[in-house]
Amino acid sequence: MDFEDPAPVGIRPVNGKARIDFTDAGPHYYRAMKVSVLIPVFNAEPHLAECLESVLFQDFSDLEIIISNDASADGSARIIESFAQRDSRIRWWTNPQNLGEAGNSNVCLKSARGEYIKFIHADDKLLSASAIRKMVEAIEAHPGASLVCCRQNFTRSQAGFKLEPRILSDKTGCFSGRRIIITCLERDANLIGNPSHVLFRRSNAKRGFDERFKRLVDYEMWFHLLEQGDCVYLAETLATWRLHPKQQSAPVQGIEPQEGLWLVRSYYEKEWLRAAATPKMLFIQSRALKAKYGSSAMDVVKKLRASLGSARFLLLWVDRKRSKINRWAGKVANRW
Repeated sequence: MDFEDPAPVGIRPVNGKARIDFTDAGPHYYRAMKVSVLIPVFNAEPHLAECLESVLFQDFSDLEIIISNDASADGSARIIESFAQRDSRIRWWTNPQNLGEAGNSNVCLKSARGEYIKFIHADDKLLSASAIRKMVEAIEAHPGASLVCCRQNFTRSQAGFKLEPRILSDKTGCFSGRRIIITCLERDANLIGNPSHVLFRRSNAKRGFDERFKRLVDYEMWFHLLEQGDCVYLAETLATWRLHPKQQSAPVQGIEPQEGLWLVRSYYEKEWLRAAATPKMLFIQSRALKAKYGSSAMDVVKKLRASLGSARFLLLWVDRKRSKINRWAGKVANRW
């Protein structure tokens, strides 16, 4: 499929077809909505209706809803069609072949016309009827912000998922985007969340998602956006990320792509990051990359440790060991 950006009026994917002249499609198609809600779908039948209900229930109405069904083999298309009959803001299509998570997200993004982009994964949902309104108000109050995110929340479909939400802050606020990148690297964690937790400016995302990435495709995009502007953080749970074995981002056993290494290597080449790098970031990343990727990461690890210096590395290593011992001692004392 080949979409212009923005897609030309009169040639839009709608009602399940890739191309259609929708002269009678309705007046709202002829102006840009404030928000484009983008829902990439792949075999999402068990949770898709709940996701779509949470979008239609929003008290912010100046939005378009774009759904790209990525050649699903289940009943996703039937569910989408039933919702499209209920709400004329929905336009959707089925890709003739599966594009994968990043590719399908890019197709959605290229078809969007809104000033702001709100992705929602088809197995997630919004937890508040005012979720989109609050995100729009937050980003419009901070013209220098490229994205807004909310407190992470997980919904576990079954026991066994040990992943815990990464909390950026206990307080709402606006933070330097580049400083957030450093903080993510210091904690070796995605502190922004998955796309269902985020709203961003379309003007900052013209590059699209980097399709080399599979498991870290969202994380890499957040770095791209944060490099361009500030981050507004809302310390309330406005959306939830559903954890289940069949989600597209679930790890594949026996496969460990070097995406984390690619990300750190590319950003450490940037002059601003080298200048802003903290001792904690250099220490944590040198250890994490070596542990995850071994000899493949040694070129980056050597640069990180050279910037840190041997003496400071040793001091941080001792301090980390001391902290672990203190935590262990505290747990033992509590048992007694």
